[in-house]
Amino acid sequence: MVKIAQREKVDVYTIPPNFAQEGTIFSGRVRLRNAFEAGVLALLLFQLLMATNLSVKGKIYAGIIVMIPVVIFAVLGVQGESLTSFLFQFLKYLWGRRILTVPDGKYRLKRNRRLRKQQYRSQSGKGGERHRKRGKRIKTSAKRSKNRRKNRILKKRKKNVKRQQKLEQARFREEERMRKVQMKEEKKLKKELDKPEVHKEKENISNLRDDRRKEKKERKPDLDLLPVTWVSSYLPIRQIKTGVIYTTDHRYVKLIEILPINFLLRSSSEQRNIIMSFMSYLKIAPVKIQFKVVSKKADISEYIEKIKEEAEREPDHRVKLLQEDYAKLIERLGRKEAITRRFFMVFEYQSYNNNKNPKEREVLLYMRSVVQTAKKYLSQCGNVVLEYENDTRFLVDVLYQILNRKTSVYETLEERIKKVARYYQRENGRESISHIPVTELIAPETMDMRHRSHLVIDGMYYSYLLIPSHKYRTRVPAGWLSLLINAGEGIDVDVFFFRQDKSKSMERIGRRIRLNRSKIKDTYDTNTDFDDLSESIHAGYYLKRGLSGSEDFYYMSTLITITGYSAKEVEWRVKEMTKLLNSQDIGVISCMFREENAFLSSLPLLCLDKKLYERSKRNVLTSGVASCYPFTSYEMSDKDGIMMGVNKANNSLVIVDIFNTKIYKNANIAILGTSGAGKTFTMQLMALRLRRKNVQVFIIAPDKGHEFARACNNIGGAFIQISPASPNCINVMEIRPTDTSASEILDGYTVERSELAMKIQSLHIFFSLLIPDLSHEEKQLLDEALVITYAEKGITHDNQSLENPDKPGQYKDMPILGDLYEVLLRKRECRRMANILNRLVHGSASTFNQKTNVDLSNKYVVLDISELSGDLLLGMFVALDFVWAKAKEDRTVEKAIFVDEAWKLLVSNELAGEYLLEIFKVIRAYGGSAICATQDLVDFFALKGGKLGRGILNNSKTKIILNMETSEAENIREELDLSEAEAMSITRFERGTGLISTNSNNLIVDFKASQLEKDLITTDRKDLQELKERLQKYGQQAYGKQTT
Repeated sequence: MVKIAQREKVDVYTIPPNFAQEGTIFSGRVRLRNAFEAGVLALLLFQLLMATNLSVKGKIYAGIIVMIPVVIFAVLGVQGESLTSFLFQFLKYLWGRRILTVPDGKYRLKRNRRLRKQQYRSQSGKGGERHRKRGKRIKTSAKRSKNRRKNRILKKRKKNVKRQQKLEQARFREEERMRKVQMKEEKKLKKELDKPEVHKEKENISNLRDDRRKEKKERKPDLDLLPVTWVSSYLPIRQIKTGVIYTTDHRYVKLIEILPINFLLRSSSEQRNIIMSFMSYLKIAPVKIQFKVVSKKADISEYIEKIKEEAEREPDHRVKLLQEDYAKLIERLGRKEAITRRFFMVFEYQSYNNNKNPKEREVLLYMRSVVQTAKKYLSQCGNVVLEYENDTRFLVDVLYQILNRKTSVYETLEERIKKVARYYQRENGRESISHIPVTELIAPETMDMRHRSHLVIDGMYYSYLLIPSHKYRTRVPAGWLSLLINAGEGIDVDVFFFRQDKSKSMERIGRRIRLNRSKIKDTYDTNTDFDDLSESIHAGYYLKRGLSGSEDFYYMSTLITITGYSAKEVEWRVKEMTKLLNSQDIGVISCMFREENAFLSSLPLLCLDKKLYERSKRNVLTSGVASCYPFTSYEMSDKDGIMMGVNKANNSLVIVDIFNTKIYKNANIAILGTSGAGKTFTMQLMALRLRRKNVQVFIIAPDKGHEFARACNNIGGAFIQISPASPNCINVMEIRPTDTSASEILDGYTVERSELAMKIQSLHIFFSLLIPDLSHEEKQLLDEALVITYAEKGITHDNQSLENPDKPGQYKDMPILGDLYEVLLRKRECRRMANILNRLVHGSASTFNQKTNVDLSNKYVVLDISELSGDLLLGMFVALDFVWAKAKEDRTVEKAIFVDEAWKLLVSNELAGEYLLEIFKVIRAYGGSAICATQDLVDFFALKGGKLGRGILNNSKTKIILNMETSEAENIREELDLSEAEAMSITRFERGTGLISTNSNNLIVDFKASQLEKDLITTDRKDLQELKERLQKYGQQAYGKQTT
């Protein structure tokens, strides 16, 4: 047995324990606050105990039963918090229990009364309308008074405009004066770095506050608008403009989406390079970063709609049945397994000069530079930062989907916008539409915060887990977060990184090391304090070494969001997630009574709650941060294409659109697998699904062609069997009419090429396969004979001679091999060629000597040449020549050529191999795809030192590798540069599982087929036996029926 490879070294990264726990005693075991609270509580309980009338013995018993447990409880705390802190949070939770929902009837009544009062006040003048009298005089006087009022209002407005202009001019002058003052102060600050600097900063801040107060006074009063839901005013978002979120705490936040790679299936050296590139980015990344991973059920509604539209356009009812069956399969998989994930990076604006009131231009320039830097460095990791035409729309859509997980499935953002606009117009008037806050578009209708262990948002249940600072693994592999990311449906992960000042961190670490070294002298080796102090010292030295080099000091926090459709489902998922993490030596705690804080922290706004941060922060160096590389869950889910199966790593649907040139450089596919691994099954599955999409499909079967007959006949395809016993024939000498209309539209008029010359050129290849030892003289004689043969049918190098005058639009009758045989017999020098050709004219292979008698216009054509044992190459050439001519007709039409057992062609003849390689090289230019299957790389690389086989593999952007023997797996690993894990998995694949390699990403797929598809393409003996019994029982209705 050949070994796969020497075991690759896997890099391990360190997440050291927190080197210093501020405000702790007993080597960090007990927090100082807990100890102080326990002491105060013990004193109070002791006084209460002493004040009781119990005997001494009773007091002792009461102290043991009550006092000691309470004190211990106070020392340990509750969920990592002190007792008072927990009680305060519990009371805060009780106080804040509420439901945010749509405005109720009481509020609407109060608002209506307010509006009526305002209307009444606005309508009534100074004198009041109630004192008006009836009559013409009063009416005229009323009109005059109205006109006077209007004039007064106009005068007042003009005065106000003038005042505002004066105020603006004065403000402008004041700003100019302030700028000059600030310039002077900056010059002074550069010269002097004294204490007065702090006072000046305070003065500047106070001036800014005064300006803001003035602006607030000058602002118009807020409109009394009736909101769609009270959640809109709860969300901490003030505005979303030019792709930037402005929060209620006056921060500017930017969100970008990043496409992941299949990190886990990369080799160790590739993983190392990715981590190093990520480290390079972290050195220049923003100080605060939030990585957010959102997982949810894949939205397949749009894909199913496309299938239904294609089914409506399909004229053949048999293909329609196939499409309906395919749609049911997608729906079933969508309900059970299809999960999709989105990866985001969040950062905020940070001013270089601590300007708390930056200009919009400064913010935009900063955000743009950060995004460009991320694109540049993350591309070195293989990631792509997605770009959107409208960044603001992208942000609103992301927030809408995160906050409305249930509603967003059936109501798009466009529909929500229309719904909110209609509501505002109805309830608040047409003028209010321009005043709709952006939070109204993204806010869920209801938010229930009455439960201690979960929230209910938009009908979904949310619970939160936190990894406490002391529950991380100290040694982790690269990409260890994939354990959380790929945990399953309804699991979101938020990881926060906060870079600390390097010099201050080194000072603190040095101080703590010296303190711990002095403490360790007073402890014994057997004391538990010794181990803790020793561990803290080692962690301190590790951090100090890293910081003295090129690494930075960070604090990281990890928050896990778990969602479900019911409280029981969420509770079950929390337990399963806890078990999963505990199995990897990672602990978690729930955010009990802090669910609201956790919800706000989980929003993509880079705003982690302070208490949660204190409980979860873990010190880590740049290398440790890089080991948390989050973009690891690769998905191959193209918007359009054919479904291959389910990704085993993350349960996402694998949908491949091979004709999408933006994603794939070419549409060619190479399928590799040992005998019985499922190559023919996979090929036919792809062929059926391409036919379902109205793609022209050609299948050339040089071996076991009967396996393709059942599917072909049941979907209305053309099964053409070329063999001595078959009446089917494709005339190799036929010049077929080609549809050049598309080329004429695209390219305009081009120089006309002789159809006859091109046909004779291809016939030379045919005769070189028939007579391998043709001399140059014989080639010349053959060329002359071919020209004479066509000339006798009235066909010359002029393309007009091909037209049949009796039947416009059709070509003349074409010669057959028998006609050429007669011409060759006329010359003595051609007798040898005639004698060899005689076998195809009058001998055992005389089926070649006929006119074309098969349907070549079908959308699904199978060419079975498996029974041409001695003339396999000739049959293969005839089939390829026909298929290739059809494929080149219209470049705008998608077509796919499948070649099963391609190694037989490459082994037999060099010319045949080169012809196949030519198809793989050129078919992209004709809008087509070439798909081949082979089982033996040794035979595949037999000719020309493997040049032809490697050429086909190199021109296939996508490779599908099924089960392989160990020796073959080693060859494939070398050719495709697979990792050790991938090579090992190839040898263990069961039937129906394979590895898809494309665009430098590999993923393991479970191929999925419906019962109908299985019945049409299965080659397994047991499945065929079962199908036979069903066919005998139900007839043709048996296809697609499950066995009972």
